[in-house]
Amino acid sequence: MEKTKPKERFPEDYKIDPATLAAGRYGTKETVDIWDAEKTYEYGLKSQGQASRTLSRLHPDIVPPTEAEEIESKANLTYVKPAKIREYEEKTGHDIIGLNKAFEEILAAAARPHQNKARTSGDTTQTAKALQLKQSLEVIADSTENVRDIIIEKSLEWEDIPYMDLTHLYDALPSVAGRAFSHYAEMLQSGLNFLKFVYDHSLIGKWADATGNHHSATALDIDGIKLQEEYCKDLGIGWMDAPAQVPGLEFEADVVYVMSRLAETMNNLSNYIALGRSDDVNVFINTSPKKQKGSAAMPHKDAKNGNPDSEEQFMSVRNYLVGNLTTAMMNCEMPYARNLSGSANTRINFEDGFKFLDHGIRRLAHISYWIKLREERSIERVLRSYGVVTSQQVMMYITDTRKVSNPLPRSKAHDLMGELATYAWENKIPFTDVVLQNEEIRKRLDEPTIRKITNPLNYLGESKKIIRTIADKYHKKRTL
Repeated sequence: MEKTKPKERFPEDYKIDPATLAAGRYGTKETVDIWDAEKTYEYGLKSQGQASRTLSRLHPDIVPPTEAEEIESKANLTYVKPAKIREYEEKTGHDIIGLNKAFEEILAAAARPHQNKARTSGDTTQTAKALQLKQSLEVIADSTENVRDIIIEKSLEWEDIPYMDLTHLYDALPSVAGRAFSHYAEMLQSGLNFLKFVYDHSLIGKWADATGNHHSATALDIDGIKLQEEYCKDLGIGWMDAPAQVPGLEFEADVVYVMSRLAETMNNLSNYIALGRSDDVNVFINTSPKKQKGSAAMPHKDAKNGNPDSEEQFMSVRNYLVGNLTTAMMNCEMPYARNLSGSANTRINFEDGFKFLDHGIRRLAHISYWIKLREERSIERVLRSYGVVTSQQVMMYITDTRKVSNPLPRSKAHDLMGELATYAWENKIPFTDVVLQNEEIRKRLDEPTIRKITNPLNYLGESKKIIRTIADKYHKKRTL
């Protein structure tokens, strides 16, 4: 199997401004291209260009095709200069008025009456935002699939190496080192499935006038409901039949939720890797060629290729997105037909949120790709239990009528295993020896069977089968 390489945040020749945070130290080329200020203008222009094209297609008598073609062809930043938009915005105090004026002045006289015809600012901003969110979710889906495939491959690479699973931070049952990564891969896939639902159902454009009732369309004697439907279909986004001045902001909260949900899973993966790199666990080692400085005061950390900063940084991403989710949910309180209480914060939170999230995902992909396993340490952590972690299997045998002729009641077998396991653990005696000395068990099981079922290196459940199942289902699966 060809190994999946982690996606880079920026091309090698890309000049990053270290003075900026969400687009420099924390960001990716793809999200910068979607959310920078000038790109926001471009999405607004695209929404207006498509509006002219759709209106002309449905009603060429209102917007002649030649004028619609000019408007659509010039609805971009090659023609409409960002500096001019900002100049008009400064004069008018309104971003869309600034955009409209800068756009109108570069059109021929015949096209100017049709620019942004029958539309209000909300028809532009909400549609533009839906287009930005659509492309952003495509980037996040691609980056998430990258992490998922890397950890699936890691699970396959380590499917034969015994590993001690923990519950409540205690040794629980033996497994294999790749098994946990199958869990995180399936949870990432679950998040991707939900992302697909949001992508299909919660990206909502609008062309319905100032209160959502198509007043301008009615003034033109056209069917505004049909116009909005065709317009949004042309753009590949959804729409509401009964919007207010903007669609319900619950749809935007859906987007923030799926970002947060994916971040929660990756936060768990980050914690798992960071714990595995710790000196107390010490099963993972970072072999990344991008050498990390651990600490100015503790140079010995250089030997460990630095602190788990990628993992801890993703914990920070998750915390930020949970805060955004709280804000997005509170934005859903919207007096009909609209106020501006949710407008400004979404501009900040979506831009920084997508940049920060994609940055964190790609750094996590990098560390997941480069971690290696200390195989001897992994096996040592299984054997340090003296084998008491197999007590469940012994209990299953001595209560199974297929394996013994005189099975013990389960309650008695449970208590017996607890006593024997505790004795072995406290006295540091191999569990096999303790079980072999117990008369209740010896009269039911022969020595070869006892030695077999008390060997923790062989008591792995169906860990390997689960790994293969997840790999077969989800490896290289595309979401969108």
